[in-house]
Amino acid sequence: MKLLQAEYRIQTIFILLQAGVIVLGSLLTGVILKANGYTDHLYELPFLVLFVRNWGFMLILIPLAWAAVSIWMDRYLEWYTKRWTLVSGLCLLASLTWFLVLMLARAGSTLISLSE
Repeated sequence: MKLLQAEYRIQTIFILLQAGVIVLGSLLTGVILKANGYTDHLYELPFLVLFVRNWGFMLILIPLAWAAVSIWMDRYLEWYTKRWTLVSGLCLLASLTWFLVLMLARAGSTLISLSE
């Protein structure tokens, strides 16, 4: 049982890091929009900013899918090694971080004109 626990440690660490980036990015996007005075019923925001604010937690499905595919490939493909797991996990972590930083920047700089 100990071997099984240590076997997928890389996937576990990356899932925790990626999920943390997603949760932090989603929460900070909402906080920035609230701090700038954008209310919940305002739908003139860019689509991706609204998606991250309202449904950003759904992005956690991406790390879960990555882990499932990574574990499957590790078990059934001979050429797939822990190095591929590490590289793909880092690439996904960097991509998610970059996307959420862009959403934070966009949420902080979004100019909205309210029609009265």
